[in-house]
Amino acid sequence: MAETMTARRKKQRERQRQYRERLKEQKRPSRDDVARALLHFAITENLKNGRIEEVNLLLDRLVDDLTQQGFDARATHEVLDALVEKYRRGWDFQRKRHLEITGQGDQGDQDSDR
Repeated sequence: MAETMTARRKKQRERQRQYRERLKEQKRPSRDDVARALLHFAITENLKNGRIEEVNLLLDRLVDDLTQQGFDARATHEVLDALVEKYRRGWDFQRKRHLEITGQGDQGDQDSDR
């Protein structure tokens, strides 16, 4: 049975590697990419428009959701507060370099001013 589990894990790793490679080639965002961009947007737009209470409500909901998944509430607050502070100072999440437009053969509906 150990061999079977080892073989199964090896196949799963290969499927995941191929899946990630397909996403990269297709320049298709993952669920995590969308979630990261949405969180960044929600926080920065609310901060920019002075809606601090909306930011706090969002953070409270995130803490509730994450603690229901088993994360520590205090640690979650600390992480989110640090993230909001970074966004407040103008920090942006890391861009994926393999997605940058090079101007040589890139295709898609991407605006040049983004």
